[in-house]
Amino acid sequence: MEYEISAMLRSKTGKGAARSMRRESLVPAVLYGPSSESMALAVPSLRLEKLLREMEGESRLVTLSVEGVTENPVRKVLLREIQVHPFRRRFLHVDFFEAPMDRKIVVNVPIELKGDAIGVRKGGSLNLILRTLAVRCLPAEIPERIYVDVKSLDLGGTITIAGLSEQGTQELMGEPSQAVVTVVAPEGKSKEAEGARGK
Repeated sequence: MEYEISAMLRSKTGKGAARSMRRESLVPAVLYGPSSESMALAVPSLRLEKLLREMEGESRLVTLSVEGVTENPVRKVLLREIQVHPFRRRFLHVDFFEAPMDRKIVVNVPIELKGDAIGVRKGGSLNLILRTLAVRCLPAEIPERIYVDVKSLDLGGTITIAGLSEQGTQELMGEPSQAVVTVVAPEGKSKEAEGARGK
């Protein structure tokens, strides 16, 4: 799926200018990157809200079109930071990072479980320890999800980062022994297992 948003250049900065923009349903933003000049921008609040719903997270490559720019008006960016008012739940500021397309970056990708675990059919509880996983890859290769097959997971079983299947050219980051998902045995069965081990 393609993710897109338009922005406009802003000449005024500072708290007063930012408050004025928010009254007009615009969100102050900045575009930056290792190979690009920093730009002060404004994006429509409603469009930003819709974009975040579409993306279901921030680790997605977004096509940013900047109005009023003649040279290179379309950029491929990542949303690096979104500031939201703690009480009014409105956007205060957003950062767009222009990622070099030929350089690998690290992003957090949501984990999605696939299949029905054997241990759950036996009465156990599936426990997702990590909801996202850090992945190192080129910006154009950011996966929408990391899929974890749990069909063979039995009572007391665990899948670690090391136990995940290869994700193509994408490198999974983190401690290999870190648990991603487990199946916890019911209380009674846990005590039975402990008793059996004690005999």
